[in-house]
Parts: sequence; structure tokens; C-alpha cells
Amino acid sequence: MSTRISNIGFITFEWQKRSGLVKALITCVALVVVLLYVGEKVRIYQLGYQIEELKKEKKELERANRALKIEASSLSASARIEDIAIRRLGMVRPSKDHIVVVKRQAAGTRDKTDGELVE
Repeated sequence: MSTRISNIGFITFEWQKRSGLVKALITCVALVVVLLYVGEKVRIYQLGYQIEELKKEKKELERANRALKIEASSLSASARIEDIAIRRLGMVRPSKDHIVVVKRQAAGTRDKTDGELVE
């Protein structure tokens, strides 16, 4: 059996030993590439699951937001406020004699009382 001897720098390798090192190096590089690939795939799946969870949370929050808007509109309804004012606070509706209607002036017109420009 013949063996070749190679001289790389100051280290002398036999050909068979060097081919074993090359195989080991190639195996290590391939293993690193596979691990990086698998790691990236795992990260992609994790992000996908995270996106789905966030979509579900968004739908739940939108549903809760709609419910709160409905509740807010029902709580701020004029009829409800009037009912609370009359029943709980003892307020009464003013008679027609006590109602004063104030008309808004158009912007850019002069006030008749003191001549100032109304903005």
C-alpha cells in the first residue's frame, strides 16, 4: 500500500490522514449548514404561530371595542341622561318661558352691540 506525503507549510500530512481531515471538515460544514437551515425554519414556524395568536387577539380586541362603543352610546343617549336628571337628581323640565334661544353669528360679521369683528 502506497501512501503519499504532503507538506503544507511546516506540517507534514500523509495523504490518507489529510483526506480524513477534509472529510471531517466537509462534514462539519455540512452539519453547520443543516443546523442553520433547520434553525431558520423553526424560527419561521414560531413567527407564524405568533402571527396567528396576534390575529386572534386583534379580533378579540375589535369585538371588545365594538361592545364598548355600543355601551358608550347607550350610556350617553339623551333620553337616558334626561331620565337620570329627572329621577335621581330631581331636576324638572323648564317651562317655555324660561327657554332662551341663542343664535350663532356667522364668522366675519360685526357684533351690533360693540362693533367688534366676530371670528
